[in-house]
Amino acid sequence: MRLSDSKYIDQVIEIIDYDFGIYYFLDDIIVSEMHEGITFNWACAEKVIADAKRILGEDCRPHYISNRIHEYYTVSQDWLKFFNNRYFLKSFSVITSHPSGMMNLIFERMFYRRKIFQVASIHEAFQHIKELQQEKTN
Repeated sequence: MRLSDSKYIDQVIEIIDYDFGIYYFLDDIIVSEMHEGITFNWACAEKVIADAKRILGEDCRPHYISNRIHEYYTVSQDWLKFFNNRYFLKSFSVITSHPSGMMNLIFERMFYRRKIFQVASIHEAFQHIKELQQEKTN
């Protein structure tokens, strides 16, 4: 399910349709839906990071949901560039059922230094973030 077809669409602050995918910026969450067949690399990430800082604030540390509704590829080792530039996420959730999405996830886990949560739906991803936020306040 696309975020635009979910009950969470009314929480979106801004939508940006890049040439590589659609990004939804919410208050403390970024949701990506990549286009079919693209390769997501550091050049793509830099564009998203610049817009996230503009929309969410210079020091933003959002929750990130990768809604993998299409098959695409990632340059997994580019996560090292992400961390070397001192960017951080509060959480990283992946929604995927495609075989290529599973392969991307396996490689990303090798380079992403924190836990990647695999979830089955948009709703489950938002519920997971809600639980993390509640844990933080307790």
